Amino acid sequence: MKAQKIALTGVMAAIICLLAPLSVPSGVVPITLATFAVFTISCIAEPKSAASAVIIYILLGAAGLPVFSSFRGGFQIIAGVTGGYIIGYIPCALTVSLLVNKFPDKKFVYPLSMVTGSAICNITGALWYALHSGVGFTAALTAGVLPFIIGDIIKITAASVLGFTLRKRLNKIRS
Repeated sequence: MKAQKIALTGVMAAIICLLAPLSVPSGVVPITLATFAVFTISCIAEPKSAASAVIIYILLGAAGLPVFSSFRGGFQIIAGVTGGYIIGYIPCALTVSLLVNKFPDKKFVYPLSMVTGSAICNITGALWYALHSGVGFTAALTAGVLPFIIGDIIKITAASVLGFTLRKRLNKIRS
């Protein structure tokens, strides 16, 4: 990786670390800005950099830094019932970045890629939730996905606009 890519990956990990702890408690699975951060950084990065930024964020949180929802940290968060959603950010970032990088000038790809990435993240999280809590997959979806659909639509809309705009501006700087 070039120094510029390494620096961008670090900045993207920092953005996730700053936004992800901001959350609203809502039962077992909190409402956070983590997915908004993952969506946005994935629009401006190559897949490897986007996934690396998410992995750095997860490792920092696992090491105990308060970067997870409600300013919590530690491996026990990942090992807990909501850990699958955090792990799901990795394939989410890869999916969004792969699609956006394949069709960077197609505005409709941004929200479409985020819906796809969100579905992957939510399925990963719901499966993990079901396994760790002993409830069925349908119950896990009901508790961990359905209440968040409106918020996800808002985050996807905002991240699509911001991601498209940032990508265009960064491409001007890069050339």
